[in-house]
Amino acid sequence: MCSDAGTKSQSQHRFVDIGANLLEERFTKGTYRGKFRHEPDLEQILERASRVGVRRIILTAGTVEESRSAVVQARAWRDLYPSIDFTCTVGVHPTRCQQVFEDSEASSGDLLQELLEIAEDGIKDGTVVAIGEIGLDYDRLEFCPKDVQHKYLVQQLTILASKTALPLFLHNRNVGKDLYDVLQTHRDCWKAGGVVHSFDDTLELANDFIEDLGLYIGLNGCSLRTDDNLQVAQHLRLDRILLETDCPYCEVRKAHPGYQYIKTHFEGKSEKKFESGLTVKSRQEPCHIIQVAEIIAGIRHVPLSQVTEACFENTLRLYGWAGSS
Repeated sequence: MCSDAGTKSQSQHRFVDIGANLLEERFTKGTYRGKFRHEPDLEQILERASRVGVRRIILTAGTVEESRSAVVQARAWRDLYPSIDFTCTVGVHPTRCQQVFEDSEASSGDLLQELLEIAEDGIKDGTVVAIGEIGLDYDRLEFCPKDVQHKYLVQQLTILASKTALPLFLHNRNVGKDLYDVLQTHRDCWKAGGVVHSFDDTLELANDFIEDLGLYIGLNGCSLRTDDNLQVAQHLRLDRILLETDCPYCEVRKAHPGYQYIKTHFEGKSEKKFESGLTVKSRQEPCHIIQVAEIIAGIRHVPLSQVTEACFENTLRLYGWAGSS
C-alpha cells in the first residue's frame, strides 16, 4: 500500500508514464527469470498507478512482434481499465536489430513494411503515438554491432518516422554524440519531435538534444542513480523533461543519492513471497513514477506539483494531446 504521502497525492498530481514495459512476463505471467512466482496482478498494478495520478501509459515495443502485441494490448486494456488511457510505440530496439532484421528468414524490407502497417493501423484510433524504441546502444554490442544498429536506425527513421510523422522514442546508451549526429543528418525524416528516454548522459549532450534538435529528455530511476545524474536533472530545462518508469526496470535503490528525496513509499514483498495487494520488491511499476518526480522536485528545491504539472503538460504537448487531461 502507499504511505500517507502517497494517499494524499492521489488527487493532486497528474502523470503520463511515457515508457512502460508492461508486456514483460513479470507483469503478464507472474514469471521471473523463467520461473513462475505468482498469478498476474495487472489490475492491482493499475489501481496503484491510478491512485498516485497516472492518467496515461505508453507501452514500449522493441521488436515486430512486440509492436503488434503492444497495439493489441493497448486497445484491450483501454477498454478493461478505463481510468488509464493506454497507447504504445512501434519500432525495433537497437540491441535487437541483429536478431530482428539480420537473423530473420524474412527480408528487412518486408519487416520494415510490416512495422509500418502496424503503425498505420494503430494511428487510425490513436493507439500508436511514437516510433520506438529506436536508437543506439554501445553498452551491449554483444547483441548487435554498431554498423547494424546504425543501418536500421536510419532505415526506421527513413521509413517509419518519415511516413507516419510520429514523434520518436529514443534509446541513447554510452554512444557519445553518435545518436545526435544521426538524427541531425537525417533531420528531414522526422519532423514531429521526440524524447531521449532514460537519459543518463551529460548536461551538455542533453542541451544539444534540446536546443539543436528540439527533443525532450525522459527521466526515470536509471537517470537518477549517481550524483552526476542528479546534477544533470537539477539543471535541465523543466519545460523539456518527461517522466517515465521504464518498468519493471530502473528501480530507485536505497543506496542511490536521490533516494533521500522520496516521500511516497510502497510496501512490497519479494516475488517468492508475493502477497496480493502489495508491490513486488525491485519490480518497478507505473505507480513509482511519483518517486521520480519527488527526486526531481527535491534536487531542484521546488514543490512537487510544479514538477508534475510541468512534465504532464510537456507530455501533452509532445504527443499532441494538448487540452486533454
